[in-house]
Formats: sequence, C-alpha cells, structure tokens
Amino acid sequence: MITMNLLKSSLLLLISSTSVQSFTTTPSPLASVPRNTKKAVDLARPTTSKTTSTSLAVGTEIVEPSYNLALGSLALGAAFGVPGSPLKSKLSAFLGGIPLTLFGLFLAFQTTTLRFTLDDDNFSLVKSNLESTGENVVVGGENVWSYKSFVNYDVFPSRNFPILIYFKETQTPEDQWNIGPGEQANSEEALAKGAVRGQVHFFPAIGNTEQLIGGFEKHDCAKLDL
Repeated sequence: MITMNLLKSSLLLLISSTSVQSFTTTPSPLASVPRNTKKAVDLARPTTSKTTSTSLAVGTEIVEPSYNLALGSLALGAAFGVPGSPLKSKLSAFLGGIPLTLFGLFLAFQTTTLRFTLDDDNFSLVKSNLESTGENVVVGGENVWSYKSFVNYDVFPSRNFPILIYFKETQTPEDQWNIGPGEQANSEEALAKGAVRGQVHFFPAIGNTEQLIGGFEKHDCAKLDL
C-alpha cells in the first residue's frame, strides 16, 4: 500500500511539473503580396533567430538521464503480456501487463523530456532543452529548490535499487506542506520518530541517482538518519 501511494504521488508531481504550451498561427500579412514584391520584402527584412536562449548558472551540473526504471517497467509489462510468457494470462495481461507497459512508456517520455540540474545554490527540475518547467500546479512556485531549505532526502527502496527520489524542504509556503503525502510525513507520529516538518516531493528515478545524491552530499543537503 505504501509503495502504491508513493508511485501515485510521484506521478502526480511529475505530471504537475510538466508545462504544456499551445501555439496558434495567424495568416501572414504577406500572403496577399505579389511574389516578386514578397521576395524584396524578405530580403529587406532583418533575420532573427527563433531559438530561445536559456541562461544557466556557471558550473551548473546536468544530471544524466537514466532509462533503467522505464526499461524495467516495460520488461515487466512484457513478461505479463507477451505471448508464450509463463506469466501470461488474460487476467495478468489486464492487471499487470497493460498498466506496467503504459507506466514504462510514461517514464520513458518523462526521462526524455525532463532533466535534473544542480548549480551552486539550487536543485532544479527543467525541460530537456534546459528551459523552465513553469510553476508547479500542485503547491505553486517554480521547480527550483535551495539546498539550504532541505531537511531530508532519500532513495526508495534503496540507493542500490532506485525507484523513487524523495526530498523534503521548507522553501514552499508552510500552508502547502500537508498536501498529498505531506499529511502523513508531517503527522505527530512522524515527528515523534524524528521527522522534520516540510514539503514532501517524490520523483521517479529518471536521472542518474548516484550523480544526483552525490550532488546533494556535495552541497551539504540535510539528511536525517531515521
């Protein structure tokens, strides 16, 4: 039950952190201009680059993407659904094969389109082109967190078998801390066991976990030994 809740939480946070942009096109005012005149206008008009530049802090480290989790989910989905598999049946294909395959494809998409970055002061979730993912629609604010705001971080189920990256911070406004898994993480029971109040975040391990945790350690992010 706990594992399923963690997976649901990570999916919610990842979906909410991805911004979707729509574009509309309008007819060009040159559409009705005679061809020869249009060529002259094109030659006279200065050219501008359509590439959006992204400014990164000097020394920013981009965490390498990892498809291990996506491939593992796809492999499990195939084991439950591929003809000839000893695990295949109508029930297993529906309950295991299809959901795991879809989850694997979702993870592959997120691994391709998102990146973790580490600069001198902050940990960030950005698009693969290094542009901002925009505001987090769950708790608000940009997906950029100061190392100084960390009160804990971990890898589940373990650093050697990473599925979820977890961290808790106090940068998010306090009135948001009990949203989702934060209610349990900030409960009186959790605090009695040594937990520190803050906003909880879960992300699927779609980046190189050793590189990411090494960055947290390098920047002295707080970690509890519970």
